[in-house]
Amino acid sequence: MPNPRSSTDGVLSHERNWSELPQDILHLFAKKLHDISDFIRFRAVCKMWQFSAPVTDPPPQLPWLLECNIEKNTNIIRFYCLSSRKVHTITCPASNGAWIYGPACRYLLASHSRNSQMYLLNLLTHDQIYVPSVNANWCLEYIGPNSIEGGDIVIVSGIAKDLNMERTTRPNMIAFWRPKADDWVYVEGVGRPFFGSNVFYRGQFFSNDKVTGITNVVDIATKKLAYQVAPPDGTKEDTKGCTYMVESGGKILKLFQHYEAEQCHFDLHYLYFGDGGGKPCWVKITDIGDQMLFLQNHSGLSLRASNFVGFKGNCIYFLKDWRYLCRYDIGDGTTEVLCCPFDSVGPWFVPSLVKLSDIN
Repeated sequence: MPNPRSSTDGVLSHERNWSELPQDILHLFAKKLHDISDFIRFRAVCKMWQFSAPVTDPPPQLPWLLECNIEKNTNIIRFYCLSSRKVHTITCPASNGAWIYGPACRYLLASHSRNSQMYLLNLLTHDQIYVPSVNANWCLEYIGPNSIEGGDIVIVSGIAKDLNMERTTRPNMIAFWRPKADDWVYVEGVGRPFFGSNVFYRGQFFSNDKVTGITNVVDIATKKLAYQVAPPDGTKEDTKGCTYMVESGGKILKLFQHYEAEQCHFDLHYLYFGDGGGKPCWVKITDIGDQMLFLQNHSGLSLRASNFVGFKGNCIYFLKDWRYLCRYDIGDGTTEVLCCPFDSVGPWFVPSLVKLSDIN
């Protein structure tokens, strides 16, 4: 607050002691810092500002785009921040020689092919959580928290009992692992999760069969198939395009991006459970309200646009040819190519200073 002090000419001047600002005001300021680098600088001003902006209650963050480096043996990682339109460079020794999987919140998945070691990695804090090895041949998939607000971090690995068998006839299983769990949880007979679209939400795993278009819903607690949901009406699995599944605002969305159309086009459906007594089905939608979707690798992230100044909802951010960052307006069906400084981009990553040990 202003503190009157006498100046050399005898006139009262007002100087502000910024460290004495009310804590609730400081907290409101911190919540507006949507580039986490600004949040870090804010916390570095003094102890009072740091206390008013705990890392466990950060401001909403837009995903960063990781630059895809052909040369893996490097500690240097670059990200593009959508909110500030700046490139951030960090040094992370744990990423040296690793393949990085996403999209994800807080933790990405790192994998070293030379020793088959996997671990969850927070690129900002350098926190690492090692993942137990899978006792089988597997095709790696990864799903981060089931929402931006929190949730379990889950890794999914599609497993083939015999890699020499034909893909259409071999028995399949999927495996789940959560931090602090002793081992993987195996579930057999749930279709083909390989390279398909998957999402985990509230103890259930939703997996789209790329061949048949059927969505398998597995209850993790019982290790059983809870539902098999037929493809949306009017869809054809032989149509050229890409299928995504995303949890958005408590709903499971299934999106199909058409490749053959002259202009980019997405078909959107949500999984309707009715009153719980009937079998779930896909219902076509043409609006997702205040939500923004960030798609990649048959999966994606969802955020509320109203949390970010200058951003609007009912749109989809996606990557074309792993090079071009695009935004699709669901309302009018138009696509805009956005500025991106990278020639090749990697996964989306929501930056966070929160460690898993801070929330569990």
